[in-house]
Amino acid sequence: MNAKLVADEINYWSVLIYYNNKKNTVISSKTTVISESELSEKEKIIYNKLKDWRADKAREAQLPAYIIFHNTHLMSIARHKPCTLDDLENVNGIEKRKVEKFGIEILEVLENA
Repeated sequence: MNAKLVADEINYWSVLIYYNNKKNTVISSKTTVISESELSEKEKIIYNKLKDWRADKAREAQLPAYIIFHNTHLMSIARHKPCTLDDLENVNGIEKRKVEKFGIEILEVLENA
């Protein structure tokens, strides 16, 4: 960003803002899985393992499970099976701070499923 005071009859600020386009890497689809019935049998197995992991995390943090991740987020993760933290961040509804906090553990669950 560049800013400059322009002296004229009436002084004013001129501001020039630069921005970089965020690289859009989209996992097959950004749609959210709404129902467990939309998952394949393999995806349901992954979803259940993610739910078990989430329950452990919620117990440790003494929080409701949905605060860790909502069911629809876990279903979307099970559907898309991200392989990297960047892939995980591109799953619909997954925030960067949650990827930073839980991403490696989620990828481990997916790898072992």
